[in-house]
Amino acid sequence: MARASPSNRRRAKSRIHASVYTDLKDVAGPRLPGSQKSGNLRLLPWLSGAALVCAIGYLIALATRDKFDDSDPAKKTLELTDQDIDPETTLVEKSLLRQGQIDARLAIALWPDIKKQLSGEGLRLAQQALQENKVVPILEPLAKEWANDFDAGKAAAFVIWIVEDESQKGNAVELQLNGIPLGKYTIEPSRYAIIVVERSDLTSRLEIKGVSDSNGSIVFRAETATSEAETRHLSRGKSDFWQISVR
Repeated sequence: MARASPSNRRRAKSRIHASVYTDLKDVAGPRLPGSQKSGNLRLLPWLSGAALVCAIGYLIALATRDKFDDSDPAKKTLELTDQDIDPETTLVEKSLLRQGQIDARLAIALWPDIKKQLSGEGLRLAQQALQENKVVPILEPLAKEWANDFDAGKAAAFVIWIVEDESQKGNAVELQLNGIPLGKYTIEPSRYAIIVVERSDLTSRLEIKGVSDSNGSIVFRAETATSEAETRHLSRGKSDFWQISVR
């Protein structure tokens, strides 16, 4: 068998190396020109920096959203008038007082007066009676006073409407009236009413606390015949406060 000459072996070896190198180039893809590669490398730090700035800006916006809110400061008061009175519920509440009884609405209404007039053991007994919807002897003078206010038209049951908002469906808040929990209220696609007992010479404080913000921050709105109120943007655990007054 004829043997290849040294020169032929060198040419074959060179062809093998070139073939392998060509295959590797095919796998890796075409080589970029030097200027384009260096330009892309310079662009990467800028892109990383821009992403970092955006992330920091988003976190700052979340942290300061409650401080720099765009809600109207004037919309923090609900005004109750004769147009908001619920006649049927007003009659029920008045009848209960005349019979020496109360319900949850009356208990909430009586509480601010009780805190002003009683202390110590008397306050404890009154609070226990309210929780049990009872009029004990220590509460009888106050219950009679409120019954007279109902007769004189100074006290009544009023309707407050929770405003609908389809975009916030599933969001919810907890309400506290004068420090007493009213319960959890969701924002619905249709508006609905809550009823409170109020007196004309009293101003109540309503706390609205966010408990569920599944669709982003919560903006809770309510209205009466002559007024409307809205909270600032509330995240879970954050609160806003309104005043409720009878005109």
